[in-house]
Amino acid sequence: MWVDRRVRDTGGNVLGVVVDVYEDPNTRQPTWLAVSTGYFGTRIVVVPICGSALLGDDVVVAHNRETITKAPAVEIFVAVTPDHHRQLSDHYGPSPRDGGHA
Repeated sequence: MWVDRRVRDTGGNVLGVVVDVYEDPNTRQPTWLAVSTGYFGTRIVVVPICGSALLGDDVVVAHNRETITKAPAVEIFVAVTPDHHRQLSDHYGPSPRDGGHA
């Protein structure tokens, strides 16, 4: 459902395309989107699914381009480890469902 969809930030800027979805290992719920970015799609960034919405064929994520491009690196097609999860959560802050702001 998410893979191959174009990704936009909160300002409507196109960031790239979803190449993978990472699940929470405990709940098995989708938690993170791996997005290929850059001119040739060679850089991968990880963005929280929480707060995201579908808009036509696109995914609109709950963060701006600057926040997303500064996110900690995660290897593509490798599960997000608990350490990666902590780093990403620290970077993006609490999710909207946890009472935080996107």
